[in-house]
Amino acid sequence: MDFGKEFGKLCVENQINVIALCRKKPDYECIFLKTDLTDENSMLNTCQNIQKNYNHFNALINCAGIPSIQKLDQVTYQELEDLMKVNSMAPMFLASQFINLIKKNEADILNVGSTVGTKEGYSNQMAYTTSKWAIRGTSYNLQLELKKTNCRVIQFNVGGMNTKMHEKYNGTKIENPDEWMNPTDIANIMLYILNLPKNIEISEITINRKNIK
Repeated sequence: MDFGKEFGKLCVENQINVIALCRKKPDYECIFLKTDLTDENSMLNTCQNIQKNYNHFNALINCAGIPSIQKLDQVTYQELEDLMKVNSMAPMFLASQFINLIKKNEADILNVGSTVGTKEGYSNQMAYTTSKWAIRGTSYNLQLELKKTNCRVIQFNVGGMNTKMHEKYNGTKIENPDEWMNPTDIANIMLYILNLPKNIEISEITINRKNIK
C-alpha cells in the first residue's frame, strides 16, 4: 500500500476533490499535476498552474516521503540531497508559494512527519531522522506565522505503516506486515482531524505502532 494513495482514495470516497502532485498518475479519480518534488522548475510550473487554475482549496497536505538507511560513514551527497528535497524542502516551498492563497481560503496545512522526528532516531538513519525533525520545525513555525488566522497547521507524526516505502527503497519487503499499522486506518484518522470544526486545532498528533513483543 501507499499512504498518499490511500488518503487520496478516501477523500474521493467522501466526495472531496483531490489535486495530486506526483510523478505518476494515481489510480483514483483526481486532478493529476505531474510534479517532481526534487526539481525546482517542475515545482515552480506546478505552483503557477495551481495559482492560475486551481486556486480555491481547503487544505495543503504534505505526505510525500522517502526513507534513507545508510551507515554513518557512507552517507552519499545525492541521497542526502534527494531526501531533504522531498521530506523537508518541498513542504516548505509549497507553503511559501501558496501562503497568500492559504490565508485567503482559510485553508489548513497538514504535514505528515514521522515518530522518528520526536526522538533521537535509529542507527544508520541520521539523514532520515534529520529530515523528519525539519518538517516538524516547519509546522511549528507555520503555526506561529498563521496564529492570528483561521488556518490550522497540523503536524502528523506517524509510526511504522505497512507500505511499500522501504521496498521501493531497497527492494526488501517488511517482515511481519500484520504487525505494522494499516495505512487506511491512519488515513481515516487524518481525514477525521481535518473534518473537525475550524475552532478545534490539533496542533500535533503522534501515532505509534504498538509493539507488544
